[in-house]
This record gives sequence, C-alpha cells and structure tokens, in this order.
Amino acid sequence: MRILAIDPGASTGYALADMCGFTADIYRYNYLDVDKSSKFQGDHCINLMSQITDIIKIEGVTQVCIEDYFFSKRFASGCDVNTAYRTAIHIRCRELGVPYEILNPSAWKKYVAGTSRPTKQDKKLWGRDAAKKLYIQRALWTRYGIRVPNHSLSTKTGKPIFPRLDVVDVLAQIAYYLEHSLGVQSITCSVIIPPDVEFKKPGNKIFVYK
Repeated sequence: MRILAIDPGASTGYALADMCGFTADIYRYNYLDVDKSSKFQGDHCINLMSQITDIIKIEGVTQVCIEDYFFSKRFASGCDVNTAYRTAIHIRCRELGVPYEILNPSAWKKYVAGTSRPTKQDKKLWGRDAAKKLYIQRALWTRYGIRVPNHSLSTKTGKPIFPRLDVVDVLAQIAYYLEHSLGVQSITCSVIIPPDVEFKKPGNKIFVYK
C-alpha cells in the first residue's frame, strides 16, 4: 500500500510512505507551491489539483490522508481559501478512484506530541509562532527518530535560509495515520537529508538536534 499525506495550503506539505504488513517507510516528503498568479481562486485550486494528480499517478498512490481545517474564532481570514483547497483535493481523489481519510488536527498533534498545542515552556523557548511547528519537529525526532533539514534553499539565490517547515506537520500526520488508522507498528524514514547549516544568528527559529 502506498500512502500520500497532504497538508493543504498555498504551500502544501506532502509525504509518501510504503506500507507492508505492520511496517512502513516514509520515503519522500516535500512541499508544493500553489501558482497564485491568476486573479481567480478557481485557477489556484486547479493548479494544486494538477500537482496532486501528478504525485498520485506517478507514485501509484492507493490511499490518501488529508488534514481537516480548523476554524478559529480569533482568525477568520483565509478560511475560504483553505476549505477550497481541501475540497479540490477531495474531488480529485474521487475522480481518480483513490479513497481518502480526513485527519482531525487536534487528534494527530496530541497522538504524536502528547499535546495539541505547545507548552508555555515551548513558547518561551522558541516564541509563540515558531513553537507551533518546532514542538512537533521535536516529537518526530524523539518518538520516531525522524530528522528534517535545519534549512531550506532560497528559490531566488539557491542559498540556505531558515527552514520552511511545511513538511513537519505532514510527517506527523502520516505517522499518526499509519499507526492509528492502519495499525502500523514500526515506522522508518529513508529520506537522506543534507548536512546541517550553521547559521550565524539562528535565534529561536530552528530546532537544535542533540
């Protein structure tokens, strides 16, 4: 069975895993940038659908899991766009005959990291916004031994920059889905990552592996 996990957004994280019996290997992860040059939201969705279709067909995906969208009482901007992206993926999956399961955001976070939100100590260590990703990154490392690059490459210069962490959440989502929904007992990650980059002023924007 080949699993595709998707975390939809203008920057869409995805992860792929091969499952055999009670074991699974995450063999690829990355993110997709949605082409938003058009003034029509429908075109943005079509672009994302096209990129997801390529992955499903080329990789021979047999099952998809997608994170549900959380509607916050405090923040309403972007809700229509995020739901549109998800609906577009749901439709494309069914057009291709691929079943999908929707993942509850709080459920996968609590399962993988033990809590659905970073602690006060995490926020103090990394800052409120960075902690939302970095406490999940820490859980991936301590629980599964999954390590992600501590940097990304600039699309403009090709030089290392602070990491885009779209893949962090989706890696936790696929781990949750494999264990919780499919009964996998052992998860590995065979993705070879590049050596860490030493930033002159890392601040609190990256997770330091120890």
